[in-house]
This record gives sequence, structure tokens and C-alpha cells, in this order.
Amino acid sequence: SPALTFAPLALPSSGSAPDGSLWAMMRRRYEAYKSAVVRPFFRDHFSRLDRQIVLVDALAALNAGPQAVRDLEAALAGILDCFRVGRTTFFSSLLRPRIDRILFAATKADHLHRTSHDRLEAILKSMVEQAARRAEFAGATVDVVALAAVRATREAQVRRGRDTLPAILGVPEKGERAGFETFDGEAEVATFPGDLPADIAAFLKDGASFRGLTSTTPDEADFRFLRFRPPPLVASSGEEPALPHIRLDRALQFLIGDRLL
Repeated sequence: SPALTFAPLALPSSGSAPDGSLWAMMRRRYEAYKSAVVRPFFRDHFSRLDRQIVLVDALAALNAGPQAVRDLEAALAGILDCFRVGRTTFFSSLLRPRIDRILFAATKADHLHRTSHDRLEAILKSMVEQAARRAEFAGATVDVVALAAVRATREAQVRRGRDTLPAILGVPEKGERAGFETFDGEAEVATFPGDLPADIAAFLKDGASFRGLTSTTPDEADFRFLRFRPPPLVASSGEEPALPHIRLDRALQFLIGDRLL
């Protein structure tokens, strides 16, 4: 793979690469990679798209802390800069299609109770606000949704002391660990995934990390942020078996619903 011929280097903040240096060689290889691999991919594939869905693992960024959220924000803004965004007309669809609908989708919605889905969507909306504003100014329609293409959990209420907590139930994959326990891939567990921050701006400002999905020590850890096995296929009478999902229908409606009328 061409990507294996170069690597990140610790470089000075100023200056240029000396002739014959590893720095200069890596720079040449990186520029060649962009010219020979990246640009043709965009030209031959993305140039024909007129609808775009961007999958975002917002939960992982929240769990890693404010700096990871800021990095994700910057990445999402940069992604839109790569696409030709704007209102599609008859002539543009024949010559150079524009992406006129963009859906930002927060994945792993099944890792949260439905009472937290609106917060997940609000957090992602805040992350992409700047990029979405530019796209809408260019004439594109933008939406945000929390979804799971395959729902691996179900919801329940769990009592902890005097409190009743909204929880999710699922079967962790074999080998998954939480605290001192390793799961066998067969037993179902209940997990309280935690509360998402209600104010993403305050979360970034305070420098706090999201403690809902993980804990700092094994004895404090709950069964959180695990990889769950997909549920078994169950067929209704006279119907093909299908895997459950969360809002996949809403995503399809936004992206291609107008083409099916």
C-alpha cells in the first residue's frame, strides 16, 4: 500500500526539509500519495455523489475528553471542504453533480437509552454547526440523527439502591471486559451507560471528561461501552427475518425519500 511508504515525523516548528533528509523523502512520498491515490479516488468516486451521509462516533470522542471532541469538530469541518456542496440543478446533475443533502449520523445510538438520544443529536449538531451553516448557505439541506444500523441492545429500568436508572440490556461479545469481569459471549448484562452532558459548550470549557461510559479504576467500572453481539434473526409469520435498527428508516427517508415519490 502506498500509505505504508511514509509516516509521521517529529519535526521542528519552522524551517524546511534539507535535501537528502528523511523529512524530504517522507514529504515527497506523501505528496505522491495524494496525487496518485487520494485525488483519483475523489475524482472517480465522490465527484458523482449528490447525497452524503457522514457517520460520526461522537460517544468515543466524548469518552476521550474535550480535546478529542475539538479534534472531531475540526475533522467534520474539513470533511465538508472536500465535497462539492450546493443545490442540484438539471444542468449540474448532467455535468458535475453537487451534494444537496448531507446527513450527519451519530452512530452507536443503541449504546444509550432512548432518553439520551436527543442529547446525542444535540451534541453532534453543535459539533457540525459551523460546517452545516456553510453547506446550507451553499444551498444544501443538512440534518442530524442518532442511529444504529443494527440494534444490539434493548432497554430496561434497573434499580440501584433507591434509584431507578434507565439501562440497556445486551450480550457482550466474547472476551469483552468490564472491571474484573470477562464476558463469555452468552450471558446478557444490564448496563447504565451514563448521562451525556446537556451543555457541550460547558463540557469543552470546563475540561471535564465524560465519565458515563468508563471509570478510572476497575472496581468503579460498570458494564459500560461494551461491544455487543447482534441479536439473533427472528422472522415474523410470512416475512423475511430482519435485524432491528434505530432510525435507519429516518436516515433513508431524508437521503432518498424524495426520489421514491
